[in-house]
Amino acid sequence: MSEMPRFKLGDLLALLLVVAVAGGLRGAYLWYLADQAKQDGPWLVQDPIPPIKDTAEAKNLRHDAPNQLDLLVYNLKEKKTFEGEAPLAPKGEITAHVAPGYPWLLSIIEKAPFDSSLIDPSIRWLQCGLGTLTAAFYFFFARRAFHSLLVGAIAGLLCAANPFWIVSTAEINDGVVTSFLLGLVLMLGARASQQGGAATSLLYGLMLAALAMVRAALVPFGFAAMIWFLLRCRQIHRGWLFALLAFLGFANALAPWTMRNYQQFGEIMPVVDSVYLHLWEGNNPEATGGPQSDDAARGALAKARDESRQELDKELAEQPNQGKWYNSLAPDVIKQVRENPAGTLRRRLNAGLYFFFGESWFKDQTLTRDGAQPSDGLPGWLADCHEALIVGALLAMLLLGVLGWRWTYGWRWESMPSSLAMLWIPLPYILSHAENLSGPRLPLDGVLLSYAAFALACLAPPVARDLFAGGGLTNKSEERP
Repeated sequence: MSEMPRFKLGDLLALLLVVAVAGGLRGAYLWYLADQAKQDGPWLVQDPIPPIKDTAEAKNLRHDAPNQLDLLVYNLKEKKTFEGEAPLAPKGEITAHVAPGYPWLLSIIEKAPFDSSLIDPSIRWLQCGLGTLTAAFYFFFARRAFHSLLVGAIAGLLCAANPFWIVSTAEINDGVVTSFLLGLVLMLGARASQQGGAATSLLYGLMLAALAMVRAALVPFGFAAMIWFLLRCRQIHRGWLFALLAFLGFANALAPWTMRNYQQFGEIMPVVDSVYLHLWEGNNPEATGGPQSDDAARGALAKARDESRQELDKELAEQPNQGKWYNSLAPDVIKQVRENPAGTLRRRLNAGLYFFFGESWFKDQTLTRDGAQPSDGLPGWLADCHEALIVGALLAMLLLGVLGWRWTYGWRWESMPSSLAMLWIPLPYILSHAENLSGPRLPLDGVLLSYAAFALACLAPPVARDLFAGGGLTNKSEERP
């Protein structure tokens, strides 16, 4: 049994090293390869957000080629409404098809009193800071979850040097913020489940809600992590208080948006109304397990209902309630599953593979996509080996991560938030669909790298002996009061 080490000078030095490496690599990427944070950079690891279709609306937006996120941000800033172009919708409308957290954050930044040309660089530099903090969060999480400074330091350095996270820093997408919030949730969850703490428990609930509000696919993980914490509080002194605070933080943070959705669409939905839309995209006759364009989804739906595209468009126009329209896809999903169970299972297998590798890996043998090119071009050494670095990093992370996950069974009580993440984060994508690139997997990288750090630390025999001995909370007879 290993005791939790006290925070000493060596821990502080390790933390400073993690922060320096994480901040230095992200800052260098933005400065040298993303034209001083003015561009996306030479690669993309998340799927680009679709462009808007309404050319009349485009003239009001800041970018020359605006996308659907730009439209949501503009309407939040100027009209105080969450309005945009939703899938299958004939025109822009009041919507709840995506989580509002990231557009809301961008709308706040766009209200800042400085030149509009500085907005995108400001967002990228903010994401640089959040990415740096994310590596620090995993340092603290792994150190506490496995009671080892060595594991914490390795986990923090692996997260700091993760090429997928470095590249995503320059993308104006939700990957960095989602990874930041998941790392914070795991750090708070590990601390609160072992030591309790009123402020820690309240923040844990609030951050779980914030995570769900930034990426709707993580709502199931949010509920599972909250239920786990409520049950865990039974073994903590004054656990009823910590459980109550965590629950109130989680519920009160989701309540305003849930009430807004109920008032707008007449149904209770915590974050989004597009659950059956995504299930349809992953389970229709034309589905592959990857993403599907709006036009392809319309065509597949018209074919499944034996209707023409004109008849389907008429149905869409006659149903103004977006929530009810998306929910009407439920019978179509069930019908497809019943009529073609083998195809359904094949798509689920594909979706699982695409979650970890991206559909482009199987179609084009690439893990990234070319984005905006930096003005100075790539250094020669990086141009020659960047593909090997990306592929090698993913291979090592998956192999060592799975091995470390198995070896950490003796620490399952201390590291439970991460075990829940391994199960509940991929599940919505496997049941529906993944993407072309690594966007769905990005937040989970930190968990995999923490397990990989455990496996690497076990290569040192003296450390391995203590790590394989397990934690102090593993057996119920050993649980602290």
